[in-house]
Amino acid sequence: ELISVVLAGGQGLRLWPESTEEHPKQLCDFLGRGSLLAMTLQRLRPLGLLLVVAGESQRDILEQEVAAWRAVLLTEPLGRNTAPAVGLVLAGMENAGDEVLGIFPADHHIENDMEFRRVLEVAAGLARQGYLVTVGIVPVYAETGYGYIERDGEIELDSGAYVVKAFHEKPDASTARGYLHNGNFYWNAGIFLATIKTWRGLMQEFMPGIYSYILQGQDAYREAYPTFPNISIDYAIAEKCRQMAVVEGSFGWSDIGSWDALAAVLEQDGDGNAMSGTAVAIECRGCLGRSREKKLVLFGLEDMVAVETDDNILVCPRSRSQDIKSLLDTLKG
Repeated sequence: ELISVVLAGGQGLRLWPESTEEHPKQLCDFLGRGSLLAMTLQRLRPLGLLLVVAGESQRDILEQEVAAWRAVLLTEPLGRNTAPAVGLVLAGMENAGDEVLGIFPADHHIENDMEFRRVLEVAAGLARQGYLVTVGIVPVYAETGYGYIERDGEIELDSGAYVVKAFHEKPDASTARGYLHNGNFYWNAGIFLATIKTWRGLMQEFMPGIYSYILQGQDAYREAYPTFPNISIDYAIAEKCRQMAVVEGSFGWSDIGSWDALAAVLEQDGDGNAMSGTAVAIECRGCLGRSREKKLVLFGLEDMVAVETDDNILVCPRSRSQDIKSLLDTLKG
């Protein structure tokens, strides 16, 4: 039995104009199989209880989706990154101890749900032995947009499970190639599992300020939110934790962090074009086209993104799709 906490507070602005503050990435249906949040909840449902954490301002847009999966929605008064979000969950669990609590992003894509759940069962077993466990994605290429987890190649805890040696920031291209070649490095997918008892101990050790409010329950915890640091589980806890394990996963993972990343997981024609809605590509290579209302025609283009929504049309090179966040700042300015 696993308690799955799905963190759904993100905005996913790199996938503008489909993903917006009113309709963020996790609620978008990019693959024609339901929203990313619905796919995440469906994937975790067989393992046990579901909790979804999001901002108070997102309650209305999330409520329906969450209720459909019989998940409990917990809201934060304001966004403070992933570590305080875990504290909010812990503040509501005064009696619990040995149950395994897993933390998952709401907006990642996974091809093979069965293999994903098998990896989580290995991870939950290690969590019951007192480890904080993360899932490391076996890297498929030298990606510079992800953080990496380095395993200790000597200490194998279970099949495909190792002691974590270090966490590494997003690397430059030559460092990323070195990681890939080395074989002891994984992509960091932002998944963490530990028993409630272990989580509480880690909070007490590394975030004593937040821990003091966990002890006072959810109402007091919510009131103190503005005073909490804006910090991730990775920085606050994982990088400092001495009993940290990584289970390797190969289940077709993508964080769908940009239009370029989405294009890679969508079905493509023989020329590498991924089209949806009424979009068509003629004499194009490596393009992504998405349309709702109008017929969108891409002609004679290479590696371009064209997305039409009710209010906006975005056209940009795939190679610039990481820069859309800063583009939005310019548009707002």
